[in-house]
Amino acid sequence: MASLSTPAILLRTINYGESDRVVTLFGRSTGRLSALARGARKSQRRFAGGLDLCAIGEASLRERNGAELLMLESFDLRVSYPSFGSDLGRMAHAAYVAELVSKLCAPRQVETGVYDWLDEFLNVLDSGGASAERLRVFELGLLGRLGFAPVVATCAVCNGARVIEPVAETGFRWDPDRGGAVCTACGQRGRPIRTVVRAALARLADTPLASAADEALSPDVNRGCREAIMEVIKLHITGTLHSLDFIAKLAKVGGRE
Repeated sequence: MASLSTPAILLRTINYGESDRVVTLFGRSTGRLSALARGARKSQRRFAGGLDLCAIGEASLRERNGAELLMLESFDLRVSYPSFGSDLGRMAHAAYVAELVSKLCAPRQVETGVYDWLDEFLNVLDSGGASAERLRVFELGLLGRLGFAPVVATCAVCNGARVIEPVAETGFRWDPDRGGAVCTACGQRGRPIRTVVRAALARLADTPLASAADEALSPDVNRGCREAIMEVIKLHITGTLHSLDFIAKLAKVGGRE
């Protein structure tokens, strides 16, 4: 049975039986995979430091003959984020990006750019706290690294209208099935998208994670960006993003989605 080792980010854990866990990892050299961690709920030697959400470490794994799940032999913890457990905003955003990566990335597909993007986001989330603008930047960057980025600054069909005109409030529609923003000359499918939202999406797509909070989107523009991005995401996933419910609940008590 083949063995392998990779830097990995822990995306999810599920208790299994009395002492085991099934873990979903995003390995830098393996992509997304699932593994059985025997005795993980009791072992202090092979899983020292625990298997917390978005923990980063060196995962040692072994293939199992005839089994879909690998065996997680050990997880050498390198980075953990205690702030995620003590701050609801950080926890909600960490859970969301972990679920998003898990659903958008195909199993065993190596995506080093995605791994590094997620790693960077977690570090900035830990140091800077939860930010709706940073979440939008992460979503757009993730879509781009996977080849799913929507066209926002031009028409996705004719590539026209390179300049976003502030006064052209109804010149484009949002049609993710056709690639993103589509000028009205190319059709009436999709829904109207405000120019201020399209301009914000274009800026956010070029914004570094470390500078994302400086964007300071108004609530209605953030909502427009979030809804447009989510329409693209839903084209590429199956099922529901359960972590969005947690973020929505926090938003009702003063946070931002």
